[in-house]
Amino acid sequence: MRRTLALALALLAVAATPAAADDDRTHFRRTTPRASLEDVSGTLTLGIPSGRAWGIESELRPLPPERALAVRLAVSDDEVREAFARIAYYASATGRPRQIAIADSEAVAAGEGRVLFVPLEPPPGAVAYRVRVLARLRSGAERSTDDAITARVTLIDRAATRFGSLFSRLLPDAP
Repeated sequence: MRRTLALALALLAVAATPAAADDDRTHFRRTTPRASLEDVSGTLTLGIPSGRAWGIESELRPLPPERALAVRLAVSDDEVREAFARIAYYASATGRPRQIAIADSEAVAAGEGRVLFVPLEPPPGAVAYRVRVLARLRSGAERSTDDAITARVTLIDRAATRFGSLFSRLLPDAP
């Protein structure tokens, strides 16, 4: 009886403990209601309207020490001119603070897909950041398809970025 009770309590504790992937998972929202967003197990699929750069952004997160982002980004719609990751830095980790600096990754064009390594290099005074995955349409295009851009954002150790594309095979959804 005691063994069964102990096993039941252990199983309950395991079921109540969040998975490590859930703890580190970043939640995203659209930067405009006219964009589309689908999140399937951390892989984000989005479509954007015309105008300025639109896409998705994460919640405000505290800056971790010595980290970088690996952004697996693919563009499948020819109406998309470019897609890129943007890191916005903030002096406060609460409320609705103003961004104090931004850093953009390289751009990915239509028909391309690659892993971008974006180091978190905050300016003085920054304590938090947001990740944005943004895209711009070609001139004259009105809207991309709903599945035009696929992105997966992973927080990694900054030292891992020196391995380049070989490291990208170790990321989720590797080729």
